[in-house]
Amino acid sequence: MPTILKLPLHPLVVHAPIILVGLLVLGGVVYVLIPPLRQRIGWAVAALVLVSPASVFAGIMTGRQLADYNESNGWSAAVSQHHDYAFWLLWTLVALVPVWFLFAGLDRGRRAAQARDSGAPAAATDEDGETPAGSSDPAAGGRKVVMFIIGLVALALLVLAAWWLFKTGHAGAEMTWGGLVR
Repeated sequence: MPTILKLPLHPLVVHAPIILVGLLVLGGVVYVLIPPLRQRIGWAVAALVLVSPASVFAGIMTGRQLADYNESNGWSAAVSQHHDYAFWLLWTLVALVPVWFLFAGLDRGRRAAQARDSGAPAAATDEDGETPAGSSDPAAGGRKVVMFIIGLVALALLVLAAWWLFKTGHAGAEMTWGGLVR
């Protein structure tokens, strides 16, 4: 079992996904729901989309090693449940990766079309920053619909990731502190 300063690595490693997934959920919701902020926070959220699953995977691997060390005759139901919740979190985050980059790519296309139209006299953009039907961007209407649908999927995955993060963390805390704190 890997240790740092004679302490198991798992309790130290699991703090990374707690912070990173939490930041991903907050940043992701802001990115999807507030278009004017997308360009400012896009790279940070994209990095979190990639790093968060890796941090959860590290937590799972160190958790397996700790569980195997502490429960050599087989895992208890609580450890198995905690492990299963972590895997649901991991797969939710893995599913978010292509959805996220598709949404971000569509947004980048939207912004590129706006930049092309900025030099030509055209109608003003609406409150979402979309170009009206009369613009030179023939994909504006379809892109808006697809972005709305993909945005809903991304939001659903972010909410689901927050739920699995809570369930995983609560199950681990209950195993560690359940009978000790009153």
